[in-house]
Amino acid sequence: MKINGQRLIDDLKYLREITATPGQGVTRFSYTEEDGRAREYLARIANEYGFSMETDSVGNIRVCPPESKGSLIIGSHIDTVRNGGWLDGIYGVMSGMEVLRTFADNGVHTDAAVMVYAEEEGSVFGSTMTGSKFLTGKYTADDLTALTDDSGVTLKEHLAECGYLTEDASGSSLPLAVNPADIECALELHIEQGPVMDAEGLQIGIVDTVFGMHVLEVTYSGLGNHAGASPMKGRRDSMSAFAEAVLAIEKVALEAGCGVVATIGKVSVSPGGSNVIPDSVRFTVDIRSNDDGHTSDAVERIRKTVCEIADGRNVECAVRDVADSSAIPFSRKVIEGMAALAEEQGIIYKVMDSGAVHDTAMLAPFTDAGMMFVPSINGRSHVPEEDTDEDDLVRGAQFLMDYILRSQSSH
Repeated sequence: MKINGQRLIDDLKYLREITATPGQGVTRFSYTEEDGRAREYLARIANEYGFSMETDSVGNIRVCPPESKGSLIIGSHIDTVRNGGWLDGIYGVMSGMEVLRTFADNGVHTDAAVMVYAEEEGSVFGSTMTGSKFLTGKYTADDLTALTDDSGVTLKEHLAECGYLTEDASGSSLPLAVNPADIECALELHIEQGPVMDAEGLQIGIVDTVFGMHVLEVTYSGLGNHAGASPMKGRRDSMSAFAEAVLAIEKVALEAGCGVVATIGKVSVSPGGSNVIPDSVRFTVDIRSNDDGHTSDAVERIRKTVCEIADGRNVECAVRDVADSSAIPFSRKVIEGMAALAEEQGIIYKVMDSGAVHDTAMLAPFTDAGMMFVPSINGRSHVPEEDTDEDDLVRGAQFLMDYILRSQSSH
């Protein structure tokens, strides 16, 4: 049984055009018009095949064929970073939809369902995997108001505006799309987002461990003043402190080794005038590794380092913990099953770690969970240049379906 590869590619190309930044990559933030249009496309497919489609109180979606128990979840996300690529997240969702359609086309009963996890990227609220964190209890109703966008609008307000969260659903117990205790297996197909597979000529990557992540927000507050009338000596320049911090943070990560990476990806300068010494600079630091101890050590060194820089430059420093997730190993049963299938099919594969975090990792403590990768050309992702060969995209979806077929037959 073969998936309809052209149908999958056509889906992805259609969804690529649903963006707030035409010609400049894909920008499809959660709870926006673009997000809604992508959801409408999924609904059309579900309606065509008679699949049920429900959206829970935080915006997670479950698409389920008739009579399916939904005990095997195929999940990913449809939101993107700003000016991102056309495959990150959406490839896994549409591959799952293609698997369900292929089963339906061939009269194959399945207990699988597709999950779309809301706000995976954290583009709106600065915290990744929001939907899956609510599903697994890492987030509770209290976080509906604790999470805010850059304008101070809370998650609760966004959800109410979209019609997902009603007044009678805003208590301590949120109606969610699925109970993790009811899931027997959770799978996710994704592009690698890194250079390993492309460089090594691999066709399928089988994920062993997802890196843990800790995000800090650092704010340097100095003294704003006239750029020309203020002598260099004696300035309390928050931008100079930031500049020193950038290289110091890079040094911490390099010296840590053990796969530790640290990234400054978001910076806000106030007041932002070309002729004004900035009075404050706020920036994020994303620290990751496959070992929680190494991640924690790097976080504390960075926390200490940025404060020491502030003291040396006579500016104030505030450090806030924004988000964290532990390194999570996937099911050995799933990893070994995928490896056996790849060998039987003559697929060039590798068992590897994922430096990027993914929603399925949130479900790993509750059930057998696993992920598979297809190559990213030149290792590019989260940029408009993100791309994967169409043959690899089709192969990945076919491998996903073949693994599900084998899993179902073993029960």
